[in-house]
Amino acid sequence: MAKKLHQQGAEVHSIVGFRNKDLVILEEEFSAVSDKLVMMTDDGSYGEKGLVTNALEKLIEAGETYDEVIAIGPLVMMKFVTQVTKKHNIKTVVSMNPIMIDGTGMCGGCRLTVGGKTKFACVDGPDFDGFEVDFDEAMARGTMYRDFERHAYEETCNLFQKEVQ
Repeated sequence: MAKKLHQQGAEVHSIVGFRNKDLVILEEEFSAVSDKLVMMTDDGSYGEKGLVTNALEKLIEAGETYDEVIAIGPLVMMKFVTQVTKKHNIKTVVSMNPIMIDGTGMCGGCRLTVGGKTKFACVDGPDFDGFEVDFDEAMARGTMYRDFERHAYEETCNLFQKEVQ
């Protein structure tokens, strides 16, 4: 998205966050398409220490103005980015990427509440007005498959162990 906006002549400020230095990816690519790039790590091992919301607040407080913010990443990050931008009345688009099984909306796996209405990320999105998304519901739905994921992970790891032996 940053690349396309940059190609269209938009001024692009990118704030990217990672848990630590070992997980940093795409820095060169973001640098090539960003007029301003802020790298954040939770532990401070690379770039600035803190969350992307810290950097966003800092830029706004320093006088940067934004027509639009696009947040892509973990639900909790997008929720808090939206809370920051709402205080400053900055249009915010979030990219919702829940589990999508059939891509037609029939399975309901990607069901979201947006503006009080049921939407399906696979057919209505994945991009939505961040002020309209019910993030708490989306996060709760995201935990529905945890036990299945844990079981599948254990089974897969056991299969790989058997192949190695």
